[in-house]
Amino acid sequence: MSLLPPTINDSLFDAITAEEAEVCRVFGPFIQELHEFLNELPCLRGLQEARRRALGIRPRYPQAFGTSAIKRGHWYTHNHGGRDEMQFNIGMFGPSAKSPGYLRVGLAWNIYGFSRRIVNGSLETFRNLIREDRSWDAFVKTNGLEIEWFHHLSTDNIEQTPTNSVTEWLLREPFPSYDWILIGRLLRRDIDTVTLTDPNLLKHVIESVFSGFLPLWEKTQLMAHAVEL
Repeated sequence: MSLLPPTINDSLFDAITAEEAEVCRVFGPFIQELHEFLNELPCLRGLQEARRRALGIRPRYPQAFGTSAIKRGHWYTHNHGGRDEMQFNIGMFGPSAKSPGYLRVGLAWNIYGFSRRIVNGSLETFRNLIREDRSWDAFVKTNGLEIEWFHHLSTDNIEQTPTNSVTEWLLREPFPSYDWILIGRLLRRDIDTVTLTDPNLLKHVIESVFSGFLPLWEKTQLMAHAVEL
């Protein structure tokens, strides 16, 4: 059991740009340790039971997290079952021409998958909920939430929307079509070093973001699934 998350320093930002076999060697154990931490968080312990209630399914795994993908320059992990649903997601990008590299923590929609209609339905439900949620703007500002998004499958096309434009971006009408949307905290290598390298500070960020999203996630799942039925 891990009570604190693994941290990210400069050496890991350098390692993620190595050859893919080396990236897998370095980050495989890292993500396993991260899963152990995430599965002990109070806000995530009941996630699979919440999926069972909302979706009328029997989750394959009892733990919230356990799946991941590791590639050169990028790794990510999301909750079990999240591939074709609205998902809790943590991921890391190495440095590029457009970014110093960062860790993301947030709620995401993988819209280009096989369940595009279902995922789009949950996104539309989520947008309707935040439109009426008086606490939404405060949550965004308190946690410094941003949006990570792209239109096409290649992560080379990733764009970001800053905190002060998050709500406006989400509530546009008509809402454009995207392949990927994540709303969350982006911890950058250059300006968030202290948080990334301090396990207590990093834990606080992860808990604050995920626990803040949990009520909206539950309401969205229940309402979106009711529409599907």
